Amino acid sequence: MGRGRYALFGVCGAAIKHNLDRFTAAQFGYRWHAILSYWIPVIKATRLTELTGDEKRFLAVLFLTTIPFLWVGVTLTVKRLRDAGQPLWLTLLFFVPAVNVVFFALLCLMPSQDASALAQATGGRQKRVSGYWPAGSTGSAAIAAAAAGLLGTLVTWGSLRYVGFYGLTLFVSLPFLMGYLSVFIYSRTQRVTSMDVLRVVSSALLLAGAGVAAIAVEGVVCLLMAAPLAWVVAMLGGRLSMAIHGREDSPEAAPSLYAVVLVLPLLLGLEYRARPPVPRFQVQTSIEIDAPPEVVWKRIVQFPELPPAKDWPFNSGIAYPIEARLNGEGLTADRECRFSTGSFKEPILAWEPEKHFAFAVAGEPVLMKETSPYKNIHVRHLEDHDFQPERADFVLVTLPHGGTRLEGTTTYTNKMWPAMYWRLWTDAIVHRIHLRVFEHVKRLAEEDVRAERRKTDSRFAGLLR
Repeated sequence: MGRGRYALFGVCGAAIKHNLDRFTAAQFGYRWHAILSYWIPVIKATRLTELTGDEKRFLAVLFLTTIPFLWVGVTLTVKRLRDAGQPLWLTLLFFVPAVNVVFFALLCLMPSQDASALAQATGGRQKRVSGYWPAGSTGSAAIAAAAAGLLGTLVTWGSLRYVGFYGLTLFVSLPFLMGYLSVFIYSRTQRVTSMDVLRVVSSALLLAGAGVAAIAVEGVVCLLMAAPLAWVVAMLGGRLSMAIHGREDSPEAAPSLYAVVLVLPLLLGLEYRARPPVPRFQVQTSIEIDAPPEVVWKRIVQFPELPPAKDWPFNSGIAYPIEARLNGEGLTADRECRFSTGSFKEPILAWEPEKHFAFAVAGEPVLMKETSPYKNIHVRHLEDHDFQPERADFVLVTLPHGGTRLEGTTTYTNKMWPAMYWRLWTDAIVHRIHLRVFEHVKRLAEEDVRAERRKTDSRFAGLLR
């Protein structure tokens, strides 16, 4: 299948599928207004026990209507790869979100095998390269890494400066294109091996990270959090580029370069204009305390200053609780929790003494202080509060031996995508915050019990005397 027919069938098929999904969603009362809405069912499917009956039926219908389109898409992609003389295992990229858009654009611009062979016969890889281009492997790798690293730095700066959306384009499409571009540039004069891909792609990411930190649009900690995802996706892009351009009979490079240049701003614009609903997550933590609920209750509604934090998230700049103060009782009480970056106002939502305590979060300071070569930097996702804690619930359960199981649940939203990846980090951080408070409450409550026992023993000894 030629690139023209593939592009026509692909665009028409995507349009039909998207409108079919919008119609299906409307029948179940859901809004389907964005391309990224396709991630919402994936997130919901990971929590099957929390799905309602309507949500399960909606996901089932969505899956069944997807099967014919998957069959057509895979079939056409295999035909297109054969026509372009590319390995058929690249069909797997059809199933990778965000990456599949770039892959589709590449296949739409990649010439057929006969045209590629003709171009190769009339030119040659070395003849199309300027005489100023380094002929050695080290020089070629340096230019490839520098060009891809510069692309990553500039796109990150422009995206965060003017768009301010931390989405799939920034964390998936951009690393993929950086990996693709770096290996593509390297392959202009060099035969590419797997070790070359590892070396060039990793160097490009390191340079991009250093550039982003140098222009102070992101801190070192957030860059390190994004690094595992970016590296995996960039390596995927590098391997694709190696498969396409790393052979002597590689197709003409210009169409692939056009796709790399044009697809990224297109994806960024689409993602900015069609944002998905913000997902909501919950983190649950529990601890058993050798103290009755009435003692634990007094220590959970407010607690004195905690000892200095020693856990790695808090030492890296992430906000952590220091103390909680309470004025009054019941739903009208005024609670304030002091964190390392400032104080959180916490309006009371539930007040059932010795059973259930809950509060909302309002007027919070920034959630972390970024690590940077500079004293203070302004980070978009912190100032815009992309990570938003909504409420915290604490339930006290009486245990058979007279102790208490303290169960805490924090509900939060996070606008950063892919949501499931960032949830790995945010859930772990919230869990550590829970444990920091819970261990403090446990220590205080059990000390209260021991102190009360000492008083009782002292009074009893006095009576005996």
